[in-house]
Amino acid sequence: MCQESVTPQEQNEVLRNAVRLLAARCPRLVARCYWAGTSAISLEELSHRQSFDLDFHTTRALQDVRPILAEVRKRFPDAIETIQAPDEFGSGFRGILTLPDGAQVTLEILSNYEDVPETDLVPSSVAPSVRRVSLPRYLADKIQCVAERAEARDLADIAAVLAARPDLEQTAREFTAAQDALLLAERLLAWTDEAIAEDLAAYDDVQTADAAKARDLLLKWLKADRGEGGAP
Repeated sequence: MCQESVTPQEQNEVLRNAVRLLAARCPRLVARCYWAGTSAISLEELSHRQSFDLDFHTTRALQDVRPILAEVRKRFPDAIETIQAPDEFGSGFRGILTLPDGAQVTLEILSNYEDVPETDLVPSSVAPSVRRVSLPRYLADKIQCVAERAEARDLADIAAVLAARPDLEQTAREFTAAQDALLLAERLLAWTDEAIAEDLAAYDDVQTADAAKARDLLLKWLKADRGEGGAP
């Protein structure tokens, strides 16, 4: 959990410690889930922005996560507070995990909507027994997030990936082409510079210009693919 007195370096170490503890104590979690989201990529590859949560997703589609919650509760007695309980299908839960040193981490475990190929996962450097999302898969997830929800941070994350790995631009363009073009265009056009700045106002380490650059790039690809048969 974010605390104002905690530096980014200290918070990153809290996340690393939490991943190591989960890997050591929760074999079911390790076997059935992978470390997803920005915390994995920021800590292990890009260092592009601060993350305060740990997200784990199941590797198989529509997997019931209630047995994983039971394992976490057993392995961390009196140290996990559930703040969002699983629904009737066991599709996910969210809680606050208190580590032995008193630090707290928001932990979310979700059932994936599709099976995740092993090629989309890599071993974590923090805890090698844990699989984490690969950079290309993260990029694909972020492009899909832009079409599905309203967070300017997703655009900034796309910009960070492409700045670090320009060789993934063609891959990103293919992921973009796989989305519903009309829906994605509507989402992107709604992100005016002012709307992006307002959404990112609370995040000192995320730049409006980066998010706007990603918005413009995705719109450029959509326009080219529709008007020029996909030519760059």
